[in-house]
Amino acid sequence: MTTSALSALPLHSDTHETEAPDGGEDQAQHAAELAALHRAADAGEAAAAWVRELAGRQGEEEHGRLLERVAEALVQVSSREIIPGSDGLLTEELRYTLAADVVLGASHTTGALPELHAGERMPLIAVCAIAAAFPSCVLGDLPRELEVLADELETATDAGRAAAELPTG
Repeated sequence: MTTSALSALPLHSDTHETEAPDGGEDQAQHAAELAALHRAADAGEAAAAWVRELAGRQGEEEHGRLLERVAEALVQVSSREIIPGSDGLLTEELRYTLAADVVLGASHTTGALPELHAGERMPLIAVCAIAAAFPSCVLGDLPRELEVLADELETATDAGRAAAELPTG
């Protein structure tokens, strides 16, 4: 498991023009943001762990490498890319890595799709799409929006894990 970069994040947002004289409202907002950031990072780590499991099952090395990059992108967008006060946009590289065509893997070079169980493709797409939305939460109500997205990311990850346990045939 990688060390979270949350401790290095600037958590104070200049979007709050009115502060309570004792700073209580600002401190409460800061605590809510910090809790939401940690929750998002935990959900991203769990999703990345599942995607690494998918990567480890691949017979084609290229599919495995691609899924490992996806896992790293999940960790990055659920932690280091959520920066209060930023523009909330992903880099082109992260957008490309988390695009829905992740389920095709490196099929353009291998000639085959990644080895995924029935029912894993949709959760994989959902995990990538939900995680890609995390950084944009800095433009709205960060704690509330991150909580919703973290819940959905956990649900999609759980669905992907459950799909691997379904009987085949």
